[in-house]
Formats: sequence, structure tokens, C-alpha cells
Amino acid sequence: MKKKIICFLVIIVTLLMIAVLVTALPYNNTLTSFFKLVDSNTTYFDTEHGEYPSIAGIFNGTIKPSHEIQISGIYTYPCIGTGGHSKYIKIWNETGIVAEANWSGYQSDWHNITFNKPVTLLANKTYNCTIRTGSYPQIRHTKALRTLDGWLNCSSYIDVNGNIYSDWIPCIKLWN
Repeated sequence: MKKKIICFLVIIVTLLMIAVLVTALPYNNTLTSFFKLVDSNTTYFDTEHGEYPSIAGIFNGTIKPSHEIQISGIYTYPCIGTGGHSKYIKIWNETGIVAEANWSGYQSDWHNITFNKPVTLLANKTYNCTIRTGSYPQIRHTKALRTLDGWLNCSSYIDVNGNIYSDWIPCIKLWN
């Protein structure tokens, strides 16, 4: 009987520890995000996955990394079963263009656009950003998106039909 009580208490304590861990997880409550938060040496800016509705368009907004990030390109999360991608990206600030690149078509690495050279985005500095998407990229339907890597804010998203949204952020990963 004593062993059963001890086993029961161990199970209860374990469940309580799991409940505390899950409620303490940041943003989207995933263990991936939790361990990413612990690792402050990330070399990317990631919005993570989004959802429908989605359509190609032009995103204009700002990005403000919470830590220094050296980036070489952009990955666009496509909606399942589509060719969602980005066709163009431009990042700039008051000193000029920081990074700019165009999509090279449906080739082997068509979800990515690579910059001519790596660039560094500084921590807590705001950059303007324009992304022209193609097909059906995943979208975060919010005006401001706080990620583990900083903030991405939507000024406008103009879809291919001319509809204007102030709360459509394409799901991307700026990577190195």
C-alpha cells in the first residue's frame, strides 16, 4: 500500500510539473519555442507557422529584432498543398537598403530567396520591410506579431485583387 501511495504522489508531482512548464511556455506554447527561448544564440528571425485565409500580395511593415541576427535569405512558409513563396524582399532603414533580393522561380529551392551577401540586423533597431508574396503563403492575422526573435508589424498587405489589410503578416524565416 505504501508503494502505491508513493507512486501516486510521484505521478501527481510529475503532472503538476508538466502543467507549470506548459503554462510558462512563451507565445505559442510549444516546447520548440521554450528551448529556442533558452538558446539566445539563434541566427534567424522566425514568425513560425500561420494559417488561411491567404492570397498573394505585397506586405509592408517593420521588423525589430530582439537580438542581433546575421541573415542570408528568407524562407516563406507555404499553405499546405500550394506553391506559397516570396517573390521579392527589401529591408531598409534611414541609412539605406540593408538587403534586397528577388525570387529565381520554381527551381529546387523555390521557398527561399538568398541575398547577394549576408547582412546583420541589429538588436532593438527598427527596419522597414517589403515582401511581395506569390501563390499562397501562410499568414498570421494580426497587426503586430511578437516572436521569440522580436517584432514584425504590418502597415499594409495589399492582395492581388487590390484588397488592403492592416493585419496580414506573411509567415517567414529570415535565416543565415
